Amino acid sequence: MAWQTRALSGALAAFILAGPAAAQRSAITPEELYERVAPSIWLVENDMGSGKGAIGSAVVVAPGTLVTNCHVVEKAETLHVVHRRRRFTARLQYRDPVRDLCQLQAPSVDAPPVRIAAASHLRVGAKVYAVGNPKGLELTLTDGLVSALREGSAGDLEYLQVSVPISPGSSGGGLFDQAGRLVGITAAGMKDGQNLNFALPAEWIIELPARAGGGPAVAKLESDAPREAVAAAPAPAPAPAPAPAPAPAPAPAPAPAPAPATVPTPAAVATLPNVYEYRLRDAISGKVREVVYHVDKRVGDTVVMNGGGRVEDSKGRVMALKAVIAGEFEQAMPPGGWIASEPASGASWDLNYSAGLPGQPVDMKLHARATGESTTLHVQGRDLRAVAVEFNGYTERGAGISSLPPGPPGRYRARAWYAPELGRVVRFEAKTHGGMSGAAAFLIEEQLDLVDIRTE
Repeated sequence: MAWQTRALSGALAAFILAGPAAAQRSAITPEELYERVAPSIWLVENDMGSGKGAIGSAVVVAPGTLVTNCHVVEKAETLHVVHRRRRFTARLQYRDPVRDLCQLQAPSVDAPPVRIAAASHLRVGAKVYAVGNPKGLELTLTDGLVSALREGSAGDLEYLQVSVPISPGSSGGGLFDQAGRLVGITAAGMKDGQNLNFALPAEWIIELPARAGGGPAVAKLESDAPREAVAAAPAPAPAPAPAPAPAPAPAPAPAPAPAPATVPTPAAVATLPNVYEYRLRDAISGKVREVVYHVDKRVGDTVVMNGGGRVEDSKGRVMALKAVIAGEFEQAMPPGGWIASEPASGASWDLNYSAGLPGQPVDMKLHARATGESTTLHVQGRDLRAVAVEFNGYTERGAGISSLPPGPPGRYRARAWYAPELGRVVRFEAKTHGGMSGAAAFLIEEQLDLVDIRTE
């Protein structure tokens, strides 16, 4: 199958050589673009059983092969792809939930594959078009601009920020440049952000099989698009020009091979959790309640939970917190979270910050120390190694909730257990009391434990 990888890489190299200037020269009208790509955009029906279901979009990238977002096909018992009056059974072939990209097989789909261009060659301000099925409204065309090209910590393009509207049902659809080439897979839109929408780079389609377990590259992904300016048979002459490109292409072709070393193995990918369930116990009142974090979407290095109420990066660092649902764990949380990576034994650091929500200020002055202790926690049959970090210091609360000044600070003690495998705190204990009688007084003794990890 080595020739498949070479063919695919060579085809992509041909696109890259064309560059943005060529794309501008070969721009087509929106009407022509729609006619060209609409046959390759399909509706995905996800039947989860028990009367539950979901819909999304998918793009044909090879005969009988489509690409969509993994969150579109989560919990599927059966999958179908639909185009107007045609409806066929599909199955999941490759899954890369870290990038939220999945590949489907539907042998009966005979729609033409789209042509692909490297998203990294787009420029901010470029005109782009999305074709998908928002709210189940099949084959809807929208347009907008590339708002930003967002890079990850390694400097690689991780997602495109676009002003093209993306609604439920659009996920997994195609984002196209003015030449009608696929440059991205539409993935998400922020509910609270105006024109804040995201797409995954089309280049990731090439890497998907290898990242999902070492499968062969989809050789036909680029086979029918020798040059981005070619729209029909009359222009085969330019094709030989980039044809030599595949010769040097084999050098970068093995690049996906190292990926499994830093990417979850197929088994890990298949079980990547998207639900973290905790149990919060208030020792003062004796009340116990469940706290659930549900991953709505993964966009590049960003993990959006609970409808945007909590946003983390891929390492578990908290980037935004709009709703406090886990008591002291979130109410007094330091910027970025209590622990964002495994600390060295004996490491220590100081924290001086303000937390809490508007009207509920929490001022913290703490000294943190990695104790060197480790334990194994058993969560739903899964053994998790966890390391402990102690937090000792003082907290002051109450300013802003009454006309009185805040009461005296209270002594604060907390211990967090961090599981490197998950990149998350799996147990958190906190005790404090202070202030004066009345509104400014506080008495807290809570424990938060992870009790379930699952994929839904």
